[in-house]
Amino acid sequence: MENLKTSSHTRSLSLPSTSHPLNASIEIQFCKLRAATQARPSSLSICQNLCNIKDLYEQMNDMIHLPNNQQVLSNEHHKKEVERVLEGSLSLLDASSSGLDALSQMKDSILEIESALRRGINDEGIHIFEVSRKKVCKVLSKSLANLKKAEKNCALTQPEGACITVRMLKEAEAISLSILKSLFSFLMGNKAASQTRGWSLVAKLVKSKHVSRDAENITEVVCIDNALSTLSDNHSSDETKVVLRQLELLEKVILDLEDGLESISRCFVRTRVSLLNVYN
Repeated sequence: MENLKTSSHTRSLSLPSTSHPLNASIEIQFCKLRAATQARPSSLSICQNLCNIKDLYEQMNDMIHLPNNQQVLSNEHHKKEVERVLEGSLSLLDASSSGLDALSQMKDSILEIESALRRGINDEGIHIFEVSRKKVCKVLSKSLANLKKAEKNCALTQPEGACITVRMLKEAEAISLSILKSLFSFLMGNKAASQTRGWSLVAKLVKSKHVSRDAENITEVVCIDNALSTLSDNHSSDETKVVLRQLELLEKVILDLEDGLESISRCFVRTRVSLLNVYN
């Protein structure tokens, strides 16, 4: 519910009637992302959200370079406000870095698991999976805790009387933190949900293009959690093929998420550099 509070807090942002056209375009991106923070995340929606954040920050960067905004942001009166935005940008960069590390570890482990399963050594594949998941979940758990702290800090430093550019930058930060939090939760999976479902559901998700109501909220990560937790050397080759197919699907998802996260990380860096140039 924290992300809902954040979005409702920043929803009050209003633009002056004579504002630059960029502001209206940015507000459209805000509307998309606010709605996204209230929806159940999936791999497709998270990839789209990352794309929307990229578009948002590209426009924000253009806005920072407008002559009027450069003059306002460089004013001594707004120095503290810009400092808060710069501090927030570090949280976004740290989170992006942690997310990329986790995705890289997951990608490497998938290749090792696939190799073991293709050689018929299912138990080895399971062991690799368990070790990898513990490492990744440990990293993500710590990152999630840091994100929650960053969200609270962002809410506390929302500048009521700040200039419109600073307020928009802080809203972009708040929404980005919320989207990154949903990404990390997605990557950690939902073991509680996976434990209640068996092989029939995993097979159904892989073979059917039309997912049932019972399966619609099961993510690719949860499917792998479920499938490998029940796999052993005694299982048939058909069941192993199901897991291999699901691993391939997860690998594609990870590559898409990695591309999206790398893109927004570069945007975070560019925006930070732009602000530092104004600040200095």
